[in-house]
Amino acid sequence: MKKLIPYIFVIPPFLFVAIFIAYPLGYSFFLSFSQYNYIYDQVPKLIGLSQYINLFKADNRFLTALFNTLVFGGVYFFSVMFFSLVIAFVLNELTRGKFFFQLSTYLPIIVPLSLAGVIFVWILDPTFGIFNFLLKKLGFSQLSTINWLGNYDTALYALVVIKLWKFMGFTVVIFLAGLQSIPSSLSDAAKVDGANFFQEKLYVILPNLKEYTLIAALYSIIQAIKIFELPYVATGGGPGNATLTLYLYAWRVAFGYFKMGKASAIAYVTAGLIILLTMVVTWTLGERKKEK
Repeated sequence: MKKLIPYIFVIPPFLFVAIFIAYPLGYSFFLSFSQYNYIYDQVPKLIGLSQYINLFKADNRFLTALFNTLVFGGVYFFSVMFFSLVIAFVLNELTRGKFFFQLSTYLPIIVPLSLAGVIFVWILDPTFGIFNFLLKKLGFSQLSTINWLGNYDTALYALVVIKLWKFMGFTVVIFLAGLQSIPSSLSDAAKVDGANFFQEKLYVILPNLKEYTLIAALYSIIQAIKIFELPYVATGGGPGNATLTLYLYAWRVAFGYFKMGKASAIAYVTAGLIILLTMVVTWTLGERKKEK
């Protein structure tokens, strides 16, 4: 009987994983190769790879969503990595008020992303928003009339700014932890050798942040591609399809058009994109580490 006790404790989590994780993943993967409208079709109709081929060859909305996701992801990824590193450097150099500024940087992450979208809809409103009001007071009259979330050319980048405000604090904390783990003797030695501030950061500090950079990069890639709440709440995918992303399009196809097979295919393309970019970043940082 004692030999069975460990298995008894394992059964509940095993059933949970099997029912709520493994089965949905397996079934959705099967549906991605099927034509299935769950309102009208009794059973899925297997169509194989043509589901994925049609997405790339005949679905312009999917291509638009893919393009928007890549643009959003690229701008967000490089922005969050750069600004997080700069802010971490500044915070690490502070001697007074460090805790206050660290807390101020991290606090936005506790705000739900959907709520952040609603808040910035008000902030960026062209009529009564505080942002355009401040621009007008500072003398930028032409910019103060722009509808940042309603303009085709600016809507996607406005969403990038909102997500930066929300998630940048986490990557700042990662970089800050890395900076505080580096012995001060390395910086002191660099200064003795005549290195200026920028040379010290570039040639001494950054090479010792590789592991932390990898962690921040992997987290940022997931956040860059996994974009649903913001366009859903703030723009609805508009104006036009300017902020239509893969996640939002998959949701529309599944619960708006009831095409669960096509929606599953879009979801797996999104997952594949995240995996591919993650492998590229991991390989790149790993190669640099190996060369070192």
